[in-house]
Amino acid sequence: MTTLAARDAERLLRFVAEAEELGGDDPFPPQVLAELGKLVPCNRLGYEEQDRVRQRIRHSVRRVHWDPPALGVSYWDIAAEHPVCSRNNSGDFRALKLSDFMTLRQLRRSRIYAAWFRPGDIERELSVAIPSPPWHTKTFLFNRPQGRDFTERDRLVLDLLQPHFGRLWRAAQTRRRLRTAIAGLESASEQDPRGLIALTSDGRIDFASSSARRLMREHFGLSPEGKLPPVLAQWLDSGSPTLTRRVAGRRLTVDRSGDALLLEELRDELGLTQRERQILAWVARGKTNPEIAEILWIAPTTVRKHLENIYAKLGVRTRTAAATRLLLGILDDEPDPR
Repeated sequence: MTTLAARDAERLLRFVAEAEELGGDDPFPPQVLAELGKLVPCNRLGYEEQDRVRQRIRHSVRRVHWDPPALGVSYWDIAAEHPVCSRNNSGDFRALKLSDFMTLRQLRRSRIYAAWFRPGDIERELSVAIPSPPWHTKTFLFNRPQGRDFTERDRLVLDLLQPHFGRLWRAAQTRRRLRTAIAGLESASEQDPRGLIALTSDGRIDFASSSARRLMREHFGLSPEGKLPPVLAQWLDSGSPTLTRRVAGRRLTVDRSGDALLLEELRDELGLTQRERQILAWVARGKTNPEIAEILWIAPTTVRKHLENIYAKLGVRTRTAAATRLLLGILDDEPDPR
């Protein structure tokens, strides 16, 4: 079993502290990637957010700028052939190497190598993803040309950092949403889906927008003036980064940034489970039942059963009608804040 040396553990902790200081609205700017590249040496390092359903790049950062080579094929035409992407799509977000799935000889004989890796002078790749749905993936990519492969020590470093990556991303998202909420306070109505609470040093309510008061009342019940509902107060004491509450098809998330709480309510009018949402996302992308089963590592009969449940919940009879509901944005519960 691979273990982390004391020196590497110290460097990892130092990186987490530095990343928290460097991150702002963007959690992983080039300065953060530069520090990350010192932990896992590579020739090129990037962070990318994709919408694999609509096939678009949502956000991309590189440690240093470089001009990509001219390719004769779109990445989206060959993405399904990338073995690591297939594992991510199935819910496996661990640090993975290309060499986990194919030898260098097999890679060089593949279509994806000829179309993608060889033009980019890439033969070794290590990636780790923040657990995400296919409509908002978040992945770090470490690339090397021909030569030494990434080690198990490199993999362990990224697996240990993965939960910190998720926390840094959520903190940046909260800062962006908080700024938007503050900017809209004057024009906000009680029915707005977002609310803002400012806390005193002892955890009491110093200020609460009208929408925040409504959200607290509907999701937590009435509480004495100036005091947080007991569930909210207990959550603050626990130190957990996010609180989630579900009530009658509505989901409330509460995030903390300093002495401010940001409340946001999303309505799930469809009542689909996470797996049903995932399958419908791939249906909207044009995948067949056998293809979805292979991507998600489940049986085609399981896909068919999930689709029957989806049709019943949506009141539709065809794949096209169900996919249309997705493309209208009803399921996109992670809108791009940038």
